[in-house]
This record gives sequence, structure tokens and C-alpha cells, in this order.
Amino acid sequence: MNTRETIGFIGLGLMGRAFSRNLIEDGYRLVGADPVAAAREAFEDMGGLALASPKEVAEAADIVFISVPNSKISLECARGEDGYLTADPDKKPKAVVDTTTSDPEDTREMARLCAERGFDFMEACVSGNSENVKNRSGLFLVGGEEQTHALVKDIFARLLSDQIHCGAAGDGATMKVLINYLTCLQRCAIAESLRMGLRAGVKGELLLDAFMRSAADSRQLRNRGPRMISGDFTNPVSTLDVLTKDIKLGLALGQSVDANMPLGDLCLPFYTQGQELGFGSLDSAAVYKVFEAREGR
Repeated sequence: MNTRETIGFIGLGLMGRAFSRNLIEDGYRLVGADPVAAAREAFEDMGGLALASPKEVAEAADIVFISVPNSKISLECARGEDGYLTADPDKKPKAVVDTTTSDPEDTREMARLCAERGFDFMEACVSGNSENVKNRSGLFLVGGEEQTHALVKDIFARLLSDQIHCGAAGDGATMKVLINYLTCLQRCAIAESLRMGLRAGVKGELLLDAFMRSAADSRQLRNRGPRMISGDFTNPVSTLDVLTKDIKLGLALGQSVDANMPLGDLCLPFYTQGQELGFGSLDSAAVYKVFEAREGR
């Protein structure tokens, strides 16, 4: 490892800080930018250097990662007044890597803008949450040129346990949208089944144990089922707001290719109603509370 190599992060929320902490532990120098003062302070507390803008991060870093809430913000980080694409060409990074969960068309636009300015671009959408990232467990869904992937794949291997090169820029985002869409449907199916079992008089702990020891078992059940049964949706690793965005991205993708999506159409109102009821900042398992609300509980 080159301990002199500097990694930049644009976006210092849960995911950005989790990635940054691990890279700092590995001996990298970290610089970052975020509009939220508390995020910048937390980043500096772990040993990073907070800078004023994406442009400054791009000029100070060898590799720049982007980790922001959505791809519209990611595009603004690129082409805004102090966006990273305004960086001095003599100081530009070796590569820009966007880990944001994106609309695939936005990712393709980002790749086009980067190519126009001579920036090597790679998407690396993350299948996993901030807790997975903290534990270096999860999957990068990579899209972009092979030579750019060669520059960053060793860093990816430090950060997460697996990576798949899905093809051109936008292909990784497409895969991530599909994965997230499926997990949105799974949460609703788990919530519905648990509510049915409880109403039938089965104790919650027994219900979970039987599901987990049967053909109904899944990672989503193990991660979200205990929260649903306990009613504890605090300390989220992914919020209901985020999952609402994800299912909408999935539906938009399906509409763009004329796919039949009856399950998504049925599940979306549970997420939007959860937001209306004030559950948006809770863990995404809180979609369970919407099932309760519809029962009058």
C-alpha cells in the first residue's frame, strides 16, 4: 500500500464515513467535503481533513469517491460552481468513483461529463448498508472502463468483500436498482407474514425461529424480522426514506422498459404512507408499522 496516497470523499454521511474510517485505519490520508457541519466534524474527529468543496477534494486527492443521497446531488457535485469537474486539470485525480445509488441515466450522464473533461470515471454502487461497510462486507456493482477498474479494484477489495464488473457506466446502477427493488418487496412480504402470524396467535420469537429454520429464511428476514417483532426501529442502517427512493427508482426502471410490476405498484403505497406517518427517518423495517396502522393499531 502507498501510504502517501490520498483518498477523497464527497459526501460524509453514514456510508462515506464508514468507508473513510476503514481507509484511515489502513494508512491512507483522507480528505472530504460535505455541506453538513456535523458530518465534517465527525470526519475530522476520525482523522480526515474536511475541505470546503468538491473542487478542493478533487485537487487534493489521488482517487475521489462520491457518496451522496441520490444521483441528482451527485451530478451537482460534478458540474456545480465548485464541482469537482472545475478542478485544475493539472491537479485532477486519477479516477472518480461514484458509490451513490443512482438513476442509471444519471450515471451515464456523469460518465459523459467526466469524459468531456478528461476525468476517468467509474461507478461502484454498494449492495449493503453502512453497518456492512463498517465491517468491510458487501458487494460493489461496478460499471466503467476496464482500465479505470484496474486503477481502483485493489482499493475496492480493501473496502468490501466482493465486486462485480457489470459492464459500462450505468450497468452497475441498473443492477443496484434491481437488487434494491427486490429488497423493498421482501420487506413488505416479511411484514405482512409476521403480522398475519401474530394475529393468528403465534408468539413472535417462535414465528421468527420457524421462519429462519425453514425455506422462508432470507438475509432480509434475519436483518429486519427481529426489528419488526421488537418494534425497535431506532439506529437505522438504512431508512424508510431511502427505501422509498429505491422502490421508486425500480418502478421508473421498469416503466422505461415496459415491464409488468404489479408487486411494486402494491408495495409503493406502504412506503409513501410510512413517510406520511412520520416514519421516514426510522429504519426501513418500519414499513411494518404501516401494516399495524392499517389494522388500526
